[in-house]
Amino acid sequence: RDTDRQLFEEIILQTVGRKIRAKIYRAEEWVKNMNRLMGQRDASNGLVFYLQWKPKVAQNEDELDTRDLVNILRTDANILKIEDFNRITDHFRSQVERAKRMLDNNAYGQTFHHIIRQILDYREWFEFILYFRKENENRRELTNRAFDRMSGGEKAMAMYIPLFSSVYSRYESAGSQAPR
Repeated sequence: RDTDRQLFEEIILQTVGRKIRAKIYRAEEWVKNMNRLMGQRDASNGLVFYLQWKPKVAQNEDELDTRDLVNILRTDANILKIEDFNRITDHFRSQVERAKRMLDNNAYGQTFHHIIRQILDYREWFEFILYFRKENENRRELTNRAFDRMSGGEKAMAMYIPLFSSVYSRYESAGSQAPR
């Protein structure tokens, strides 16, 4: 347990944790920027889009919900409570055990290294949900059913505004010499 603690503290809470925190912060800022850009689009029909980067819930009882996991990762390891350290250790131990089972199953044809990379990929911890709001209506999730009810122009906007806002948002963070 002491070696586990040192390993998790150094790798998960310090080295890897710092990188994950930075990437999550950058992604959150990117979503905010996209929402700002999509909100600025002047559509004659008042159609506006919003993007939510929603944390996923735990898949089993040994895992943490993404929201809890990220909150713990954002906490300085030096002031982390023992209960939180145990929770994050149990979470990643559960993930490693799942990786071992996947490797033993061998149906995936992946290496242990690849499976661990997937587990630590913060992008897998969240999901994007696209919302829309028409003039004088409440905001709703853009489901297949809602999309099918839109006019041709609204469907085009639903596809292109989030896509181009995403690209434009990425270009805004590029240097002045980058192509536009």
